[in-house]
Amino acid sequence: MLSRQRVRIIGGIVLCSALVGLSCIAWHWCRWSGPQARLLAQIQSDNSNGTYPLPPPETGGGERQNGNSNPHPWPLSQRKRGERQPSPPAHARVSGKAKRSASGENELRPSKGAWATPPRPGPARLLFVGDVLPLQDRDYLDNVKQFITGADLAVCNLECVLSTHGTKSPLKLRNGRSIHNEFFFRVAPAHGQRLAAAGFDVVTLANNHSMDYGGEALLETLAVLDAAGIKASGAGRDATAARRPAICEAQGQTVAVLAYVSPKTLPGTEHFAATEHTAGTVFVQPGPNSKPTAHTCAMVRNDISAARKQADFVVVCYHWGREARREPEGFAKHLAHLSVDCGADLVIGHHPHTPQGIEIYKGRPIAYSLGNFAFSTRWRGLLESIMLEVLIRDGKWQKIVAHPVTLQHLLGDPSPATGETGRSIARRIAELSAAWKTPCSYVRDDQTTALMINNPAAEKGARDRLLEAEAKYFYTEMHPQITGMATVHFLAWDVEGQEKSPKVREIVVAKALAGEVLEIFKQIYFDAEQFPIHDLVGYNYRTAIGGRGLSKHAVGRAIDINRAENPMIKGGKKLVHPDEPPYTPGEWRPGEDPYSIAPAGSVVRIFKAHGWRWGGEWTSCKDYQHFDR
Repeated sequence: MLSRQRVRIIGGIVLCSALVGLSCIAWHWCRWSGPQARLLAQIQSDNSNGTYPLPPPETGGGERQNGNSNPHPWPLSQRKRGERQPSPPAHARVSGKAKRSASGENELRPSKGAWATPPRPGPARLLFVGDVLPLQDRDYLDNVKQFITGADLAVCNLECVLSTHGTKSPLKLRNGRSIHNEFFFRVAPAHGQRLAAAGFDVVTLANNHSMDYGGEALLETLAVLDAAGIKASGAGRDATAARRPAICEAQGQTVAVLAYVSPKTLPGTEHFAATEHTAGTVFVQPGPNSKPTAHTCAMVRNDISAARKQADFVVVCYHWGREARREPEGFAKHLAHLSVDCGADLVIGHHPHTPQGIEIYKGRPIAYSLGNFAFSTRWRGLLESIMLEVLIRDGKWQKIVAHPVTLQHLLGDPSPATGETGRSIARRIAELSAAWKTPCSYVRDDQTTALMINNPAAEKGARDRLLEAEAKYFYTEMHPQITGMATVHFLAWDVEGQEKSPKVREIVVAKALAGEVLEIFKQIYFDAEQFPIHDLVGYNYRTAIGGRGLSKHAVGRAIDINRAENPMIKGGKKLVHPDEPPYTPGEWRPGEDPYSIAPAGSVVRIFKAHGWRWGGEWTSCKDYQHFDR
């Protein structure tokens, strides 16, 4: 028979063993269930990066709080000259954005390791257009305004002075009358604000009309542009100012714009050239064999070198060539090559009033002529033009897209060229560019055709970045609680402060569609549009709104994006499903609200390419947020 003391000892040992065992069980339970519980909570909570897949009704689910009191700021890509417009105009304000917690963006981390720094912001969009001559007091840029305001930096050549002062330059007069084929262009100063409202950031004034009314009118033009917040290049109050580049910021990259004019566009250079003490423009002079003179070579080299010290990307614009010619003259070719040899990243030309080809010289693009852009003319052969979109990243060009444009006969108002007209302009630019073996491809949608040129060096870098991002941020995994569902992890753009930045996102969809959905969001993220996504709904166990049976959300075969800015409208009323996380529907304003899904935008294009339907194309109702498979 055991003594009491021995019994106590044995009992203590058994009790300690039991406690240790229970502790181990609890520790293993927390280790297993903690992450899973947090995962499910994140999927159902406000901090789930915009995804709201709910379990069946009997298991419950969370709701997010609406953040209508904290709308997202106006994004940089839609803001023009932010220092002059500290707040967005009323039509561009975005309402109904969900307020997100800082910790919620990155709480759900991949099992593959710790987060590295997300990929840097995408490329900046630069837009270049040709000659602008606003002869009438009206909004002549309405049809192309969305292209201009959508760019991070927009540049045009202003073919007139904005002034009410000055006298006609004697350079274009003989015996008190205008020389044949020489014209004087002067318009009201109010057009400066009109150019700013259209979205232009820089105008080049190195052309054959900037001194039509002498230095007094040029100085007023410079003052008018400055008051409108537009920077000028190629002319100034003296030679030093005229040679000074316009310096601008675009998506964190500094861009310098230099501008010069060829004397071949004028009867001479007297009264037009800036001097040490007088206002004017900057001339580049041809020498023997149509090559630039030694003075011109030295000036261009010095100016580009100085600009390179201030900027990541240097653009040189020239007003050169012969009017109505489809091919550049020898002087233009030599001057363009000189500019690249001296360090220019991009060369832009204008004055011929018609588009010319695009050359890639030593890896740098040269667009010899963009044609007219807003220019009243009676010559039907001069009504074709292009808008040149240039995407740059880290000071290197990535891609060029030439968007065909047509001008209204006599009035000169530009519009995107559609149908066969657009196709013929794109083909003509491709044919003209073939002289330099420039590799061109066509980009088409339902109405327009554009010409695209990719930078082979940038493509390799993009592939490397894609592989890096894919390994860290784009992946799928089976959902631990919901049978037949998978979680898709990816990066998406969103608006933070004044810029777009990458954010971690996730969505739950049917297991069979997970790979396809991953590819869709990967393409949206790497598309040049950088469409911002702040709100997502994937799997959601519910019935179809206004009908019988389960919704496609209930089987993980539907996705809603940015619900507040892309409402469902039926019978003129905006609808919200009662079982859906609550939100207040706003207005669908593609082109104005960056979160609204545009019919011709990247989101619709990419989803449809994978066989998904877009609710914005339905006839019985419009569900602009909705995609299903």
